[in-house]
Parts: sequence; structure tokens; C-alpha cells
Amino acid sequence: MGKLLLVALVVLVVFWILKAYRKHVERPSSTHPPPAVEDMVRCAHCGIHVPRSESLSSGERHYCSEEHRRLHGG
Repeated sequence: MGKLLLVALVVLVVFWILKAYRKHVERPSSTHPPPAVEDMVRCAHCGIHVPRSESLSSGERHYCSEEHRRLHGG
């Protein structure tokens, strides 16, 4: 009887380990795509670098805020 319980316990432990391993293997990789690389531009007033899409441009110059564009005379 003791041997039967030991075998049942070993089978349950192996089953539990395989289930955990399978869950780990089948887990999908990150669902979020990697962030796109974006050019950085320098504010003509203060020199801070901001992403091009977040900058305000005036001609060839880029600014980090409307206030800096106004102060710089752009």
C-alpha cells in the first residue's frame, strides 16, 4: 500500500511540473510591438532634446514648447 501511495505521489509531482513547464512554454511573447525609433530634435531655445513628433517647429528650428518658440522669436 505504501508503494502505491509513493508512485501516485511521484506521478502527481511529475504531472504538476509538466503542467507548469507547458504553461511557461506556451505563454505568448510580449503582445506589445517594440517602440518605433524616432528622431530627436534639439530645442533652439533651451537645447533640450525632444522627439520630433512632440516638438513645435518654426521653419528649420524646433522647440520643446510654445513658450520657447515665442521667446526665441520663431
